Amino acid sequence: MTISASPSPELAQNLALVCSQFSRLAARRSEVGVGTVSWRVVATIQRHGPLRLSEIADRERVYRPTATAVIKRLEQEGHVRREADPSDFRSSLISVTEQGSAQLDAWREQLAVGVGSLLAPLSTEDLALLDQAAEILSRLVDTHDG
Repeated sequence: MTISASPSPELAQNLALVCSQFSRLAARRSEVGVGTVSWRVVATIQRHGPLRLSEIADRERVYRPTATAVIKRLEQEGHVRREADPSDFRSSLISVTEQGSAQLDAWREQLAVGVGSLLAPLSTEDLALLDQAAEILSRLVDTHDG
């Protein structure tokens, strides 16, 4: 078993800030045609399965009225659907439609193009480091994002 040193506060702060900045840069460069919140919400629902509106708001760190407006728009566009929650008749569960899954794939392809152009000038070593960092971050997300 490997015991690691505690991360410095500077690393934690820098990592959070740079990841957020890179996410915004990738979205701007990718021309997905929608705001980042739209594709993030669809991706969250797809990843975690049908969710209540309050769960979407919590996961996306937005107020419930914001989540309501986003879900309403995504529902009108055919990307998500509401269904009765069998465990609570007062609530509904929101899930991704086939059209929403297809659109999410298209948005991801656009992100790959936009981010790919940012990564293209990097050295093989830098690309390998970023690949390793992405794997580490993915494990952290999988472990702590339920």
